Amino acid sequence: MISTAPILWHDLLRLTQIWVYILKWPLAFVAGWAAIYLRRWRKGRIENAAQGWPSIEGLIISAEATRVSKTSRFIVTLKYSYFLSEYHYGEYIHDFPREADAKEFAIQLRNKRVQIRYNPSNPDKSILEQSVVEQHILLAPRFG
Repeated sequence: MISTAPILWHDLLRLTQIWVYILKWPLAFVAGWAAIYLRRWRKGRIENAAQGWPSIEGLIISAEATRVSKTSRFIVTLKYSYFLSEYHYGEYIHDFPREADAKEFAIQLRNKRVQIRYNPSNPDKSILEQSVVEQHILLAPRFG
C-alpha cells in the first residue's frame, strides 16, 4: 500500500507566497505599460473626436518639466489660453525619457502661438493637438 503525506495548509501558503513573489515584477511591468498605452489611446481618441471642432489661435502661457516620481521619466505640462468672449484655459501633457529632451521641449514651446480646437457647445473644453505641437518643434531652430 502506498501512503501519501498529507498536504499541510502552511505548505500551500508558502507556495502561494513564492508564486506571488515571482510574478510581482512582471505583473507590475505589464500594468505600467498598459497604463501608458491606455493613456495614449485615450489621447488619440479625444483628438479624433475634436476634428470637427472649430479652431482658434491660442498662446502657451507656461511650460514646466517635472520628474515622474519613482521613475526615470519626465512630464512636460503646457498650459495655454485662448479668447472667445472671455479667456479660457487648457493643458497639454507630454512625457519624455530624458530630462534634457523635456527641458528643451518646454523652452521651445513657451510663449508660442498655437491653434487650439474648442468645443462650440462648451468652450471650456479644448484640445491642443499633438500634430500642432510637433509642427512647432520641427520648425524651431536648433542652436549649438
